[in-house]
Amino acid sequence: MKKLLLLLLLTGATARPALAQRHIKHISTWSAQVGRSEQGDYYELGYSTFLTNRTALRLSGLYERGSLGAAGNYSSYGGRVFIAPQLLHLGELAYVHLLLGGAGNYELGGKQPTSDGFGTERRQRFTYGPQAGAEADFFLGNRVSIVATATKGYLFNNPLIDHWPGYAGVGLRYHFR
Repeated sequence: MKKLLLLLLLTGATARPALAQRHIKHISTWSAQVGRSEQGDYYELGYSTFLTNRTALRLSGLYERGSLGAAGNYSSYGGRVFIAPQLLHLGELAYVHLLLGGAGNYELGGKQPTSDGFGTERRQRFTYGPQAGAEADFFLGNRVSIVATATKGYLFNNPLIDHWPGYAGVGLRYHFR
């Protein structure tokens, strides 16, 4: 009897969040993610809002750091903008979105010799370019979800780090009206 009662309680507790409205116009989110890039680690804070019931606008800022081997350590500060149309959903539990947009980064690379040869200076550069990817939201309740994201892009202006940056991360997202 106790097992049946526990099963009913768990079913009821998980069915309510699974039946909640997730993606409706004017819902907004805040998110925090951590992940790996091809050269190091990154941390990202983001905001998104649903423009329609199936399309979101995502804005985020990220900090990346890592090692370039003999060229030394690097860090990068960037911003990304994505349009995120919904690809599919599994009930009200999981949603998958395509990410299409662009990024701009300010990169600080390793040290290089100065032109007079008597010292070193840190290399720095602004880069920009298109990015694409996918993300999946897995809802834990009405307002909180776990988000998994993977993106790949191309950067112009001779980046110090990577011409084809790739990012894969996981984080939490808070949904509000």
